[in-house]
Amino acid sequence: MGEYTIIWRKKARQQYIKHLEYAQAEFGNKAFYGWITAVAEMEKHLRQNPRHYSVERLLPSDFKEYRGCTVMKNFKFIYSFDDIHKTVYVETLWDMRMNPRKLQKLLG
Repeated sequence: MGEYTIIWRKKARQQYIKHLEYAQAEFGNKAFYGWITAVAEMEKHLRQNPRHYSVERLLPSDFKEYRGCTVMKNFKFIYSFDDIHKTVYVETLWDMRMNPRKLQKLLG
């Protein structure tokens, strides 16, 4: 079957770095490395099987199927994938404590 390549959208990468910096500043190295470990595990699963995580019901779409992976209890990485090119696109990072309509705006 082969592994998928993971491509981070610019906005998703910026959000992730912002949360890493915040975690380290506010909660220390343990939280910082907790994020890194959780994201590395997510990427491992996505490389092997992008269908591993559930379809994101808040983002109905006729063109793309968005899926979400919860990380650190309150955050969800939203991604899509392309079977033909064996590529996973990390689209955005959503703080699930926010209004769900904001998620739609993030990807709109």
